Amino acid sequence: MPTVSPRRLFLAFLRLGATAYGGPAMMAYLKTELVGTRHWLSEPEFKEGMALCQVIPGATMVQMCTYTGYRLWGIPGALLAAAGFVLPAFVTMTVLTALYFRAGSLPVVQALFKGLGALVVAIVLNACLTLGRTTLQGWQGILLAVLALAAMVLKVNFLIVLVGTAVLAMPLYRFAAARPPAPEAKR
Repeated sequence: MPTVSPRRLFLAFLRLGATAYGGPAMMAYLKTELVGTRHWLSEPEFKEGMALCQVIPGATMVQMCTYTGYRLWGIPGALLAAAGFVLPAFVTMTVLTALYFRAGSLPVVQALFKGLGALVVAIVLNACLTLGRTTLQGWQGILLAVLALAAMVLKVNFLIVLVGTAVLAMPLYRFAAARPPAPEAKR
């Protein structure tokens, strides 16, 4: 794991917080930055952190940044990473809220917010495709994702979907692991 100064850690997450929008949809962007570009986490460390952050309540992206800071610098790193990541959104929301209360009834402002809504949908779809390519391994992962999505569309409680998916994954992946590998063709 590379040595990262506290200042560099804070500034990296400040930049991430200022340039990456979309909540959980930006998980793919965060993975590219932390695993691919900076090499601060390995692929398995990132997946462990992502799984942990998805299970516990709260803002997933902030938790993932906090997890990364903790892995690199312990509690001080966790605090620096979280503060750096949250600060741009806090400042932006404060300014936008003030502007909205002054000009929110103008048609141009209302049109702007409708356009931003469409952008959010595109960001979420992009994240689904990017993470799906690396996370969904084999027919079992695809089946679990489809069943979980169907349950959420039917408004099944998220905790039931989470537990149900985990329970269903055990026999699906155990069955796949128990099958002997196909013999290799001789040349």
